Amino acid sequence: MPYCKYCGKELMEEAKFCPYCGAPVEAAARPPVLEGKELQAKVRPAGVSVLAILEGIVSLFTLFGGIALVGVATFLSAGGWGLIPEEELQRAIQRVPWASGFTGVRIMALTTAILAVIGIIVVLLAIMGFIMAWGLWTGKRWAWTITMVLSAIQILVGLFSLPGSLISILIYVAIIYYLSRPHVKAYYYG
Repeated sequence: MPYCKYCGKELMEEAKFCPYCGAPVEAAARPPVLEGKELQAKVRPAGVSVLAILEGIVSLFTLFGGIALVGVATFLSAGGWGLIPEEELQRAIQRVPWASGFTGVRIMALTTAILAVIGIIVVLLAIMGFIMAWGLWTGKRWAWTITMVLSAIQILVGLFSLPGSLISILIYVAIIYYLSRPHVKAYYYG
């Protein structure tokens, strides 16, 4: 009896596609090595590897950006504002319409605090990105689900900024399409 090389289920002799995961059946498929009910080693699709690596790279750059924001906030709170002449800072603040009422030292403290909070949030997002990359790489169901949900949200958000977001919408549609392919889904749910 042949077995599906993607999900490990037993197949009918004449099957052209696996009825469980939809993957095409190859001619001489051997039964997978089973440990209990689970496969010993799942075969990660190449596209999943690419998605996980890209998520890791984006998370690395996000981490650097968050650390830079926290560093700038630390520098400014340690007296870095003294490097900018106060008159020049007030002129720059007056040019920003919404900030023109915030002149003086308090705006400096507020700006420093906002930079620190944004930096910490960005670092936390980077850490979550690393966790997502690991989840995609290792075939965790929650990573598949979160990626599908976030991709759908990105498509909806992109609709509000058309035509500039057309390429990002197409990328997220391609991600959803790829992750919903039977052999990819079997990697997470097989």
